Amino acid sequence: MTHSVRRRWWSWALLRRLTALAFLGLLVLAGRGAVVWFRGTTSATSLAGRIPFTDPLAAVEVSLSSGHWPATVWTGAVLLIALALLLGPVFCGWLCPLGLLLDLNAALRTWVLRVGFRKRAVAVKPWRSRILVLGIFLGLSLVARWPVFQTLSPINLLVRALAFGADGAILIVLLVILGDMIVPRVWCRELCPQGALYGLLGRRAPFRVRVNKQLAGQIRCQRCDVACPMGIRVMEDYTLAGHSSVDHPDCTRCGSCIDVCPRGVLRLGVRHTEGNGRQGAASYPRGRA
Repeated sequence: MTHSVRRRWWSWALLRRLTALAFLGLLVLAGRGAVVWFRGTTSATSLAGRIPFTDPLAAVEVSLSSGHWPATVWTGAVLLIALALLLGPVFCGWLCPLGLLLDLNAALRTWVLRVGFRKRAVAVKPWRSRILVLGIFLGLSLVARWPVFQTLSPINLLVRALAFGADGAILIVLLVILGDMIVPRVWCRELCPQGALYGLLGRRAPFRVRVNKQLAGQIRCQRCDVACPMGIRVMEDYTLAGHSSVDHPDCTRCGSCIDVCPRGVLRLGVRHTEGNGRQGAASYPRGRA
């Protein structure tokens, strides 16, 4: 039996792509000096010249490579660490420029290959591989006295390529896209140290995908398993297992699983679903049958 999802004029996919596109546009304009109230890169930005935001990994690398803990750097890092502790790794799902590019690449690949192909759920591989990569880059920064990942990051290089047309940066980004075509989301799932750190910080974040236990398991469609860009087995490991939320460190709160859920089992929120099926006080719109 086929269970259709009620279509809305909006979706979580649309919202996150617009958010990431807006952030990317600001970074490119800032790089070209076209805006005065926003400055910086994906490593560190400044809003109105007063409010700093520093990527936590960049702050750690700068401190390890320099032997100092600059107050301005860590002030901005503390703000993003606090957001990650509350919201989880939303940078990966909602702001990352490279994540946007890979998301669009995956959508294009699915559209091109949809005839004659059936997309299957892919079980997530151990997320510890990203932790290993994170440790390697931190070790290199300490030994080399140089923020290695901030220089080589394809996330930063993508913005640099769009803002300045840097040939070397474009080449590295194209290699990441090629790898994504061969092994979907290999960068995000297996390699990105920035995502690994955000995943560690946001592991216990209260804002997450919540499960309506009363509705869970009524339709075992596995659409959420298939749709998850990080390969998390949402139905198998969380809804059928009786969990009230998805607490996997790879979950970026992107909403892909909610978009495809035919019964409204899943939603984004900070509270669990009440027993009578009512939405928690601080939750957000859910996918509907």
